[in-house]
Amino acid sequence: MVVCPYCQREIELGLDTCPHCGVTMIYFYKCKRCSQEIAATGILKFCPLCDADLSDQMN
Repeated sequence: MVVCPYCQREIELGLDTCPHCGVTMIYFYKCKRCSQEIAATGILKFCPLCDADLSDQMN
């Protein structure tokens, strides 16, 4: 579970929008291979720059 930054309610991990208030969720990643910091509005499985696996880096 994650907390919506707008309404502060818990929501299921991986949702693109909060089901309570409708805000678009933004997820942050840091690629271990190329060290690029990435913000995405959904779950990323691979780094868009170097194609490294990001599946274990959700936060």
